[in-house]
Amino acid sequence: MNSKLGQPWIPLAPIESMIQFEPVLMLVGLSIGAWLIYKILLRDASPIRHRNLRALFLNLLAHLAIFAILFIAYVLTEKGVALGGPNERLASYFGLATLVSGAIVFVKCSRIFMFEYLFLGHMKEGVPVLIVNLFSLLLSIGIAGWFATEIFGIRLAPVLATSAVFSLILGLALQDTIGNLFAGVALQLDKPYEIGHWVEIMTSGQTYVGQVEEITWRATTLIGLFDELLILPNRLMAASEISNFSARRTPIWRGQNFRLPYTADLAEMKAVLLGALQSAEGVRAVPTPYVWIRETTESWLVFRCSYTIDEYPRQFRIGSNVIAAVIEAMKKNGFASAAQKIQIVPDQGSGSARELPEFARRE
Repeated sequence: MNSKLGQPWIPLAPIESMIQFEPVLMLVGLSIGAWLIYKILLRDASPIRHRNLRALFLNLLAHLAIFAILFIAYVLTEKGVALGGPNERLASYFGLATLVSGAIVFVKCSRIFMFEYLFLGHMKEGVPVLIVNLFSLLLSIGIAGWFATEIFGIRLAPVLATSAVFSLILGLALQDTIGNLFAGVALQLDKPYEIGHWVEIMTSGQTYVGQVEEITWRATTLIGLFDELLILPNRLMAASEISNFSARRTPIWRGQNFRLPYTADLAEMKAVLLGALQSAEGVRAVPTPYVWIRETTESWLVFRCSYTIDEYPRQFRIGSNVIAAVIEAMKKNGFASAAQKIQIVPDQGSGSARELPEFARRE
């Protein structure tokens, strides 16, 4: 019994076969490679990205130091076992700790590589952390399963088969959460929007407008026009109609309507409106703004002033500038907006005024 109690519960033989100098050199090489990619290919990255990557490398360096200490301790302990010194239990503990530490270093290196890949493809836009976190989670689960099989001899296939009922119950309980997770992954693969884009989300008669701030495993965060925080579930985003005003980097068309009387000279009126448009602050010169008649009614003509802007969040301020410029130009040139007129026609039969329907009456 004493011999059985003295045996380590962590087998040393598989650990000895897994801890070699080649994997250690591979981890060091991966770390150096990630650093070289950062220094050579990401020199033009934004200051925020430089700060984030430096923080990741400092964290990686700390874990590399811990891994080196554990590896040296394991090597010394293993040599002591061979010379009849410390028992196998201590060596197996140091060996398992070294493997776990090395796995952490590998995951962190892979995480940095993923960030660098996303940064290289999106030098100006932000990148979602969802994909990086999901990649890190799946990689960690895979390494943990490999350790469980190779070190402790645990066969995962029978365990997964016997846990089918538990998985079903867990899936039903986390239905919304899992739905948001997969919707978030689908949104990242389809890329209808990215961090920094201005979007309009239309769903169930409601419209949400804002700049994409963050995409997590559960929701997409928008910063609204008035700096309000909008947190929308990914399932809602995936099922909504999305208008993206930043993806193509082209000017955004906007317009204002003005009601003018039939008595106005059309050519002169268009020239006045066009001059006001071109002088309004925030209106682009190219494409050229233009004025056109959008609608005719019994009392007035509706002129549409169409123009382009660069920044979606400034559309209301620029629209106010356009309205002010048009009103001033109309006053300066002797034009006035059309006013609604109601004509009461006498009834020829009775000699009295015909009573208008209630919806057409005006005080």
